[in-house]
Amino acid sequence: MYTKLLELVAEIIAIDNSDTILVENFFEPVNCSKGEILEKENKVAQYLYFINSGFMRVFYNQNGDQVTTHINCPSGFITSFNSFITGTPALDNIECITACEVLRITKKDFDALCHKSQKWADFARIIYEKSLIYNEQRTNDIIALSAEKRYLKILKDNPAMIQNVPLQYIASFIGIKPESLSRIRKQIIS
Repeated sequence: MYTKLLELVAEIIAIDNSDTILVENFFEPVNCSKGEILEKENKVAQYLYFINSGFMRVFYNQNGDQVTTHINCPSGFITSFNSFITGTPALDNIECITACEVLRITKKDFDALCHKSQKWADFARIIYEKSLIYNEQRTNDIIALSAEKRYLKILKDNPAMIQNVPLQYIASFIGIKPESLSRIRKQIIS
């Protein structure tokens, strides 16, 4: 259950057996059901999740509609980051789009892990940096790319998302209505 996380860490920094033991002691394996809400708006996010298998999303409610702001897949971390880091109530929700196997860690344990292992602290900093870069690029894409180009980018960069995530979530994620995404998909196929 820890293999994917340890492989990801090892891609970024050299780890040894003591680092492996720390990860196994601090991260808890959990199986989650499709549709399960792991973190809820207006409550402080309790866990940071590492996705071993399955797809998850971050969404918030706006005027009766769910707006998907992030979709994540295996070997990725997900939570309501602002809430998890600051300890303030979340503005969004974390939902399993499919059945998921995850490793989860509380903020207290995450901080303890980073304190006990400089390697883990370095890894966490690098992951935060990558997350910031990803979010900046996503903002730029929303501003600069057409909806069709945003969809084509997902198709190219993450075809598994297209195969496993309902189209209404993908449409919301790229900032359009499902009907518009259907038109874009028909144009691409023709």
